[in-house]
Amino acid sequence: MSVVLAYGLAEAVLELTLYGGFTVLFSTVSYLFATRGLISRKRPTFFIFLALVGLFLAITAHWITSIYVLFLAFIHLGGGLPAEILYFTLSVPPELAQMSLAEVVTVITDSLMVHRLYVVYSFDYRVVIFPICVLIFQVVSGIHIIYDLSRETIFNFYDKSNPWVTSSLVSSLVISGYSTGMISFKVTRMSRSIRTITGSTQAGKPLRRVLAIIVESAVLQTVMTMAILVTFQIGLLAQAILEALQPVVLGISVLLIHLRVGLGWTTEGTTRVAPIGTDITLTLTTTRGGEQESDLERGKITSF
Repeated sequence: MSVVLAYGLAEAVLELTLYGGFTVLFSTVSYLFATRGLISRKRPTFFIFLALVGLFLAITAHWITSIYVLFLAFIHLGGGLPAEILYFTLSVPPELAQMSLAEVVTVITDSLMVHRLYVVYSFDYRVVIFPICVLIFQVVSGIHIIYDLSRETIFNFYDKSNPWVTSSLVSSLVISGYSTGMISFKVTRMSRSIRTITGSTQAGKPLRRVLAIIVESAVLQTVMTMAILVTFQIGLLAQAILEALQPVVLGISVLLIHLRVGLGWTTEGTTRVAPIGTDITLTLTTTRGGEQESDLERGKITSF
């Protein structure tokens, strides 16, 4: 078996394995959303759930397309040189579909990250203007990539001179870095304010836990995107495997946030686990010149 076909087989097996875990996570999140009444159209979480459903459908379609390409290569074409050409010719419909679905998953994932930032900053649109502009540029880059692939016949995506591929990957990294950094700044500041007011080192611990979970998910997404960018620039075949696994890895990272944070799970103390309500409202009161000033920080944790 040639190296190209071995990579294709490994890609399908790894994606199948990760897709199984992704399906279990999505089923669990959907069940908990339903049992906690978070799918009602009157709740802000309804649109988050729709985004998660769209993410699941796109990743499922990507996985089905991968299995179809594997069938074409090993069964229909019987392996050998024709199968290798199939894997390298990205302008064929199955490959175009895979690339398109991967772009859709990336856009949904980054959009949810921007929304998370919007929620943490109490729905202040000024904070999300920059990442929204980057997201629009990312969509344009993705459309241009698909358009280029539809006109080319072979090796187009692996051409290091293609600026749109790099632009799309860098845009995703910028959104991830900016959103995570801004969320970290906000949550850290709120946590310190709570500790200052209460005088307790344990105060603000739930917020720090929320921050840790968000950062962990962002790191997973960032590492995957950077690995694709580096291997793309070097021109390694491993980039093909990473590109194929990217949608399901991004899906898993998003679902982990909604499973651990979005549904209000947090630790209180050291042994007790309790749910948080839909709205977390922190009122920080200080006195300046005899006058009280109230700083209201509100975040809908379940809409993360």
